[in-house]
Amino acid sequence: MLDNLISKETVATLLQLGGQYLLPTAALLRALYYGVRGKLPEGLAQIVAASAFAGVTAVVGDQQPDIKAIILGILGNTVFTAGLLAFIVTYLLRMPNYGKIVDGLVGGFAGLIFWLVWVYVLGNDWQWWWIPLLIIGGGLAFIILRALLRQIGRLVKIATYFIIAAILFIIAAGGVLLLTPLIQSATTH
Repeated sequence: MLDNLISKETVATLLQLGGQYLLPTAALLRALYYGVRGKLPEGLAQIVAASAFAGVTAVVGDQQPDIKAIILGILGNTVFTAGLLAFIVTYLLRMPNYGKIVDGLVGGFAGLIFWLVWVYVLGNDWQWWWIPLLIIGGGLAFIILRALLRQIGRLVKIATYFIIAAILFIIAAGGVLLLTPLIQSATTH
């Protein structure tokens, strides 16, 4: 009965939510903060660290015991995350503000590229209807990030919230992973 409540997929989802989405988002915001302050190498170092962590959490719960596939999964997700975040930081910091339309178009194009790489290169199973959502989300994200660059103090505050949320998801996944055998042994005795 408990196996149905707490599955390996649940733990993997919690870890991936924290490690693949929230930590890279926080690293992106902090890299933008450092970039505006003229300390881009520190921001890029955070992107590299978050990307490596995203690569590792991407293969958590992978059913294949094949070491080669696991290593390729880690490297592929790490490089993809680092490249995407570095592109966003470089675009927002180095390109002049051409307006919301250009930012929206570039963000939408980045959303489309994200889906293509995520599905066809990294082999994740996402449906085609994610494409318009990612295009719209990417466009909105670039517009919002450009606006946040004008209020740099809020950017760091938001990044801190993402870091806290990511840590909470990772701790929750670890707690579920640790408590599952204890609860299962208690229910069998």
